[in-house]
Amino acid sequence: MYACLRMSLVAATALISTSVVANAADVQRPPARSQLATIYDWTGFYAGGHVGGGWVDNGDGGFLGGGQVGFNYQMRQWVFGVEADVSAASGDLNWTSTLAGRFGWATGPWLIYGKVGGAWANEDFVTMRRVSDRTSSGLLLGIGAEYALRNNWTAKVEYNRMDVDRNVDAVKFGVNYRFGLNPLPGRW
Repeated sequence: MYACLRMSLVAATALISTSVVANAADVQRPPARSQLATIYDWTGFYAGGHVGGGWVDNGDGGFLGGGQVGFNYQMRQWVFGVEADVSAASGDLNWTSTLAGRFGWATGPWLIYGKVGGAWANEDFVTMRRVSDRTSSGLLLGIGAEYALRNNWTAKVEYNRMDVDRNVDAVKFGVNYRFGLNPLPGRW
């Protein structure tokens, strides 16, 4: 009889301790490192503006400024998207434009990305005492970093290499506004 009572006591103690351990598992813990990396949701449409400088392969350069529109889709830390931009330019170029795929890695409020796509540039040239302009197309390669600010705003810096009739390099500083819900709920 005492053996039966002892077994019942051991079984009850085991059952209660299992319940306590199970309840302790429900205690709030800080987010895991992988959850912190995705605190900002980059998914959605955006539009913005940029300023910067550009130069061609002969060293001539000038100011550029314009706008961009795009869409991103985030899967865990990976971000994929498409972006189109147009820039008015001074110097040898009249304007540049690009259409590119973006791919990047999101970590906290940062997005580090690369771009690859098409580029177009328009420039003036002189032939037989006449000034004309021509538009050439080619390949775009770029890299950049974007940082999440408050209320759907982001800021970015970007380097682009456009291989049109001549090589065109550009450095741009810009801001974007993301449409839709606040991508940082509870944080901002």
